[in-house]
Amino acid sequence: MERLSKQEFRCAVTWAYMLRSNCDRLHTATTLWTPDPENRLLAGGYNGAPSGHPSCDEIGHMMIDGHCLRTSHGELNALRQCRDHDNLKNGTATIIGSPCYSCARELIGSGVRLIEYIGVYHNAPTQKLLDVLQEELVKLFSRANVRCVQISPSDLLETIQKALLFSCNKPGGIFKDYDALLVTP
Repeated sequence: MERLSKQEFRCAVTWAYMLRSNCDRLHTATTLWTPDPENRLLAGGYNGAPSGHPSCDEIGHMMIDGHCLRTSHGELNALRQCRDHDNLKNGTATIIGSPCYSCARELIGSGVRLIEYIGVYHNAPTQKLLDVLQEELVKLFSRANVRCVQISPSDLLETIQKALLFSCNKPGGIFKDYDALLVTP
């Protein structure tokens, strides 16, 4: 079993960050990476209330115009955690769920030139508004020369399965004695 590709690794790490998310409208996260060939993790963040404040999962959402004001988006939390913005130039953002317009704008402003997103977050109240937002995101990315790659949730599941196989079927794998951990499709 081969090790994870760089993209698969980015997706798996982002998924692990998502496990700390505390907004059940979409458990999401974002990781920020230096450009290839280095592909070094710079920061990660997940969505939720500011540290020390009650989360949506604890006390509910604070909804205004279809958006929860209690939650900070994973993209913004990752950008806040990033201590090396110079190395983020031309880098990659890997996100669980498609970014909203505001977060896409912030990522572009930080110098990110590749945005990979796993699954689509339908946060618009109507299909018509969702279509308009998608069209505007495409324009925004095009003007900024940012490449977007959509990754399906089933591809992420395959990556997680591949990671488990790598850990179970190798002499040095941490789960080499635990074949029962393998996830079957």
